[in-house]
Amino acid sequence: MNMHDKMVLELFNNKSMKALIYLIKHGRELEFKYADKICFISKDNSLKSVSIWIGKDEQAFDSVEELLKKVKINNDSFETIWNGCELNALY
Repeated sequence: MNMHDKMVLELFNNKSMKALIYLIKHGRELEFKYADKICFISKDNSLKSVSIWIGKDEQAFDSVEELLKKVKINNDSFETIWNGCELNALY
């Protein structure tokens, strides 16, 4: 198993933010659900370096780390909601 595959397992088994950062930086995209909202994190077609789409609304950031620090979902920080998220797919 290569490092990339190990990071995918770490993300889905442990909800590791380090794994999330690594995977997004390396071109992967994550779809997850929180409070009945479908969310999608990707660098592709972002207004900046990386974006999160919450439904059809985009929030764009200069880095994955900035996204994780500043994004608001239902007025809650990413760190607050992360454990309550349902990870759907990693592309």
